[in-house]
Amino acid sequence: MSIKPQYETYRYTGEICRLQSQSMVECRLPGSEIGSVLAVQANATPIECTCRDGEVKYNGKLVLGIVYEDGERKICRAERGIEFIHKAEGGEVTPACFAKIAFKAENIGTRREGSGLYISVIVGAETIVYGSKQVEYLVGGDGLISQKGTAVVSKSVCVSGETESEDEFETDYVGDILLHSEKAIVNRVEANGGQLDIEGELNLHVCVLKTEDEICSYERLLPFRMQIPCEEAFGQISASARVQVRSANLLAGVDEEKGKSKILFTYTLLADCFLHTKEELPIAADVFSADTEITVKKQKGQGRYLTNQTRLVERVSGAAAFSPQLDGEYTLKGIALPRVEMTCKNGEAEGAVFAEVLLRSADGGYKCATLSLPFAFPVDVGEVSEADCLVCGLNVRRKKDGETEAEATLKAVARTYEDTEWAYLGEVTEGEAYAKNDAAISVYMPAEGEDLWQVAKRLRQTPEELQKCNPNLTFPVKAGERIFVYRQIK
Repeated sequence: MSIKPQYETYRYTGEICRLQSQSMVECRLPGSEIGSVLAVQANATPIECTCRDGEVKYNGKLVLGIVYEDGERKICRAERGIEFIHKAEGGEVTPACFAKIAFKAENIGTRREGSGLYISVIVGAETIVYGSKQVEYLVGGDGLISQKGTAVVSKSVCVSGETESEDEFETDYVGDILLHSEKAIVNRVEANGGQLDIEGELNLHVCVLKTEDEICSYERLLPFRMQIPCEEAFGQISASARVQVRSANLLAGVDEEKGKSKILFTYTLLADCFLHTKEELPIAADVFSADTEITVKKQKGQGRYLTNQTRLVERVSGAAAFSPQLDGEYTLKGIALPRVEMTCKNGEAEGAVFAEVLLRSADGGYKCATLSLPFAFPVDVGEVSEADCLVCGLNVRRKKDGETEAEATLKAVARTYEDTEWAYLGEVTEGEAYAKNDAAISVYMPAEGEDLWQVAKRLRQTPEELQKCNPNLTFPVKAGERIFVYRQIK
């Protein structure tokens, strides 16, 4: 064998795949004392996930908060928790991988069977699988003439961390806390000095029972900061983070003399941080042999790189709709579980604000309906791959003519990614030897526009030898030029 290829190996951690899965989780409550269900809140949080051959197995906890009227039309609440296990299938997953998972509870349904009330929830899971990747690339070798080049590899690292905190605030008298929801948004992530510095806001929304039949709601926007040690947090790094509320507990104390209450809010935040870097590898961009035919296997790698993060704050308003539609006269009493769905594309953000609205009829009974406020507004962010958004300051007004108006403030972070691809030369296979040319001098007519490397490869000469034999030749070559090749005859 006349050639001896030389390879280098580069190992890094990268994103293997993204998986989507759904599971149905069901919980039974004694239904004898439940007259009508007003609202159901479902929060799903991950407990553990394990990578296996061809799948990610995960388990989580679903916490249900139920607000209902009993047989005497008194407003009551109940809370239940249930653990579930499911899996997401992916052919690229191996036990050496690790995964990060986020849940979304949706399609909440209720039904009665006998004396039981069954609540069913579809839990959607978005799983990002990470693992070790390897690039084995050609850099040159004996008997090979190589053109030097670079391959820019995009790689990503995921690290996680938790923090616990609390907040206490005073309100009017609170008889009971019916429902509460929390949403965190990350405003800034900096990676430097071996740690990740994360700043954001946590929106707490509380729906309370003031007296036996009087409902109201409160909202609180809390800043937070997290610092997570990270060995990779050095140099030029592009970083983003997703923060979930892992647990949240509210406790209301009462000062009966002042008619006031203090609410203690304790919570745990879980941050998954994503670091994106680019690294240049010195590779052989092209290669040939002067003596034998060779076959080179060309390889490609893929990744993505975070290019931009844009903060958006927008006040939206307009006509809102209820589902189901309201029949008769109702008075707005409380807002629960506000949320928002938003996408950014082609210079426009669009979506809708949703909330569960508790209404009271003229006969004193309560009803719950889902409010939706559609919106659209221009944004200067191009096409965005991901957008995190929270809604705060939601205000709903019922007009005399029966129409409903709503307004809210949206706080969002839009992230834009660049899909990257790099090419490199892999395995080299040697073929037949070229026929020996015994001529001392050969003259060639190159194609117009060919550069030095193209001509050298076609003539099977090193660029240095070719330039030495033709010192006055400039590249790319012009039409009609001649190239001389001198050979030493033994």
